Amino acid sequence: MKQIEKVDSGIAVRFNGKEKIFKNKPIFFPSKYKEVKEKFLEGNDVVVIGMNGYSSITTKDCKNWGIKEGAYEAACEAILRNIIKYLWEVFPGVDIRVVHGASDMGVDKAIIRIAKELNIIQLGHSCPEYMMYVADDEIPVYVAGNKEAYANSFVESLDILIAANGRVHAFTHDIDATFKKSKYLLPVNVIRAISANGGAPAFGPNGEIEDAVSAFEQRVYMVSSQLGQKPISMWNELNINITSVMENIVRNMISPQRAFGNFG
Repeated sequence: MKQIEKVDSGIAVRFNGKEKIFKNKPIFFPSKYKEVKEKFLEGNDVVVIGMNGYSSITTKDCKNWGIKEGAYEAACEAILRNIIKYLWEVFPGVDIRVVHGASDMGVDKAIIRIAKELNIIQLGHSCPEYMMYVADDEIPVYVAGNKEAYANSFVESLDILIAANGRVHAFTHDIDATFKKSKYLLPVNVIRAISANGGAPAFGPNGEIEDAVSAFEQRVYMVSSQLGQKPISMWNELNINITSVMENIVRNMISPQRAFGNFG
């Protein structure tokens, strides 16, 4: 029995004995990656932004990390909204599109909400295992054959990846694939910026990655903003810095007419 196939009632996705039928969602099979990328993510002065991070944060996590329930998702929404509106203002007419992990939870749900709010093109990426967490809605999704292929296709489809914390998947798949595919990577420690006690530890008690961005900071020893030294203005500084960085990146990606047409 195939993991994904058309059936009389729609499209069936199966993994590990589970089956989910999608009746409404536009689903693109593993062999259709080139076709779906051309359809949704290519055009003149198109900039594709992706964001990854936590799919779920428990009540216990929130308490331990010094954040309110729902604060992480709301912060991710605010950051993405701020970035897109800022780029529209600086580069009038630039075509911002977003990609995400398609799930109806966590950072993916935050991205989906912003794409709907701002009425921009979006494309989900998934695999049979993770499709069990995807809503049967109108948002298109490309379904890769497995987790590794999903991570690779997700990063392949974007221009800029905003890494907003997350656990081992973000660290070992998305961040790793970003370097292999020469994409722009912006690690953003959202949890620390909104936390009352410093946020999540980089590693858990057994050495497992608890916060991918904190782990990345520790291992790479990034030299960037002074976020850790200004707790009162940390959230504001994060948003100011990320829009400035995005402006510099996007200016080198789009046509000269659009990149410099808003000056003079």
